[in-house]
Order: sequence, then structure tokens, then C-alpha cells
Amino acid sequence: MTVAVDDVQHLLEGAVIDVRRGAEVGSIRLDALGDAAVDAALATLDVALASGSPWLDALAEAARTPEIPGRCHRTRLVNGALLLDDTAARTRHEVGRSLKVLADATRGRTRSIAVVGELDSELAEWFDDHDGLGRLVVRLDISQLIVVGVGARHTATAAALEGSWDGESVLVDDLDGAYAQVRSHVRAGDTLLVSGAARTPLADLVARVIEEAPW
Repeated sequence: MTVAVDDVQHLLEGAVIDVRRGAEVGSIRLDALGDAAVDAALATLDVALASGSPWLDALAEAARTPEIPGRCHRTRLVNGALLLDDTAARTRHEVGRSLKVLADATRGRTRSIAVVGELDSELAEWFDDHDGLGRLVVRLDISQLIVVGVGARHTATAAALEGSWDGESVLVDDLDGAYAQVRSHVRAGDTLLVSGAARTPLADLVARVIEEAPW
């Protein structure tokens, strides 16, 4: 019998997945955040049930799914901000999903700040992918967008052109510029997502932020 997903909540404390199989219902509470972790937990649940595990045992096994390196992996910075390392996300789809996680998890709780680099896009889709990502940031009402590298410039431009947005978009040339913006904007209680490292070495930025915060 197929497992159905009724709801997924993305909380800073971890994702909560409501599932059912026939008359059996339950929730998987993860100590992990992001769609990659949710997908991994559901895969674990399917495997456990297929191997004959009882429903509650399978839920418990799925709940032990760890955080996924480079996919909304959480690190609490010394200054009290929360860093989400999403540098393994490469495409518009992957980065977009993580931006939605950031928006859902922070809505009504903390400021949301996103650092994004150039996406892994085909030449024919390059403009639409970056432009679409910038417009998504606006629709999600992300507080601050920091775009790294000239190759990702249309992400910043698209966000800036949306007049209904109360947030701010900044384009910087390189990692030093990105670090300066992060240092300027991120404060205690904020949540910072670093994503879209297909052609921009944002993992280096993550390492520097973890090493040098607080400021």
C-alpha cells in the first residue's frame, strides 16, 4: 500500500511530515531541515515498510534521517544567527525549493537572508532561470538577497525590478564582497541561506562565515 504525504512543515527546529497508509496515520519529526532531508526520510520509510517493519517502527526509523550535507544543513553561528548551508543545490529547481524552505521556516519568526550564486543552466535557459529565481525571492518575501558574480546578475536585477517587494537585492562581484555583505546584514536571530554554488565557490564563503562570526 502506498504512503501518502498529507503535509510538510518546514520549521527551524526541523521538518515535520504528516503521512498515512490506509487507516494508519502518523508524523515524522526530523532533526533536519529542507526538501532533501524530507525526500530522504520518505525513502527510508518506504524501505522500512517494504522490509516488513511495523508502521510505528518505520516512522521512528525515518525520523532518524540525518541532515544532508550541503542541503539546508544547519549551523548555529556564535552570534546567534542560523546558517543553512545549501551549497550542494545547483539548479533553479533545487535552489528555488530551498528558498521556499527558508521562507516557510522563518515567516513570522526571523529575518530571512539568502546568498545565491550562478546556477547550473543550459545557455538557452540561463536568462529565464536566473530571472525566475529573482522573482521567486520577491514572491517569497525574503528579507535580503545577496547575489554573487556577474553570471548571476539577472537574479539580482529581477528582484530589484519588482516594486512590490519590501526587501533589498545586492549584487557583488566575488566572495569577499559577499562576505562583507553578510557581515553587514546578518544579526542575532537571523537565518542565512547560502545556495546555488554550481559555478560560484560558495562553500568557501560558508567556511569563512562559520570561522569568523561573530563580527
